[in-house]
Amino acid sequence: MTRTTTATVYCVIPVHNRLEVTRRCLDYLSAQDYAALQIVVVDDASTDGTGEYLAQCGLPNLSVLNGTGDLWWGGAMHLGVAHVIENASKNDYLLMLNDDVRVNADYVSILVKEAIDNEDSVIGSAQREDETGGYLSCGCQIDYWGMRILPIEGKLSSGKVDALPGRGVLFPMPAVNAAGNINCRTFPHYLGDLEYSARINELGWRIVVSQKADIFTSAENSDQAVRQQGFRKEYFSFRSKNNLPHRLWFFSLRGPIWLRLWAIPRYFLFGGWRLMSRLLA
Repeated sequence: MTRTTTATVYCVIPVHNRLEVTRRCLDYLSAQDYAALQIVVVDDASTDGTGEYLAQCGLPNLSVLNGTGDLWWGGAMHLGVAHVIENASKNDYLLMLNDDVRVNADYVSILVKEAIDNEDSVIGSAQREDETGGYLSCGCQIDYWGMRILPIEGKLSSGKVDALPGRGVLFPMPAVNAAGNINCRTFPHYLGDLEYSARINELGWRIVVSQKADIFTSAENSDQAVRQQGFRKEYFSFRSKNNLPHRLWFFSLRGPIWLRLWAIPRYFLFGGWRLMSRLLA
């Protein structure tokens, strides 16, 4: 399929009670040199003035969708992606982005160019530390047999990328239409983005991490405070990346079929061994 740099990019951003963070993100997007950019902000019932700011900021390419306060990342992204599926053409793109990132003015145009140069590919962003510029991660590799999700730390040098976080990834609309929407019921907050990109990868779309379209963010993990609240919060709160039931669901849904069928016994075997190793360390 022939694609051009005039395709519309629909950028979906979930937000909740981070007015200044959201304002800065929209400033970065307003400065983009890519003209055909539509911004879709999903405001999940913010109470800090975010809704009022979005209503009066005057951005002509901004659409605001409103939640009821219980969407979390998965539900908010699901709502935004549904809006894009309804409005985008087959030559357009979906860009998933978080509001706590900084991007350069040519960020979107570079992503689109790389999508054109890499046919049948999803284009991800390298995550870099905002203050130092050092590389943090470049997507994830997934050990389906060992049931591990392994972040690719530092700058990507070689190796296959199996999944991408949703804080800077460009999907061609044919990939979105083939895969459907985010699975927000199973993954309300974490892992929904990784499951989605892994699902698209299994449909035959390659995952390519751009060497030029970087996002700049904080090195602090977004779930760090939750994980510091103890064993129960770290492994069973849906606000934790280490949530055990969600990881079991992930490996029940993704990977080779024969491994999915044995996901539960393998999960207790590998997961129990790792937990015991940690407790005894």
